[in-house]
Amino acid sequence: MRNSVLFIVFLSAMLHFSCSKEKFPRVEYKVTSSSSANVSYTMVSATVNTETVSGSWSKSFRHSQGANVFLRATHTGIGSTTISIYVNKELIWTQSSNIPGETIQILEVLP
Repeated sequence: MRNSVLFIVFLSAMLHFSCSKEKFPRVEYKVTSSSSANVSYTMVSATVNTETVSGSWSKSFRHSQGANVFLRATHTGIGSTTISIYVNKELIWTQSSNIPGETIQILEVLP
């Protein structure tokens, strides 16, 4: 009887954790630049969007697990530029540069 109860508890826990993973997690791209940066990124489609940003910038969207995410920035001024990708508000990837003209990039698959 005790083994049956433990098995049911174990099975319930496994089912809970396997179902709690979102199929379409919230993705957030963040760029922080003390001067300016040329930013390129994709969202749900493979179309590359380009913007010039300074200060703080972000884009948020839902995307499917196993899909590609792409964020790139070319640091164009003095100071530093940092790019980050968050999944469900958890920092997953980040890159930084303080060299003018340097390009930093994140091209990964969503967990």
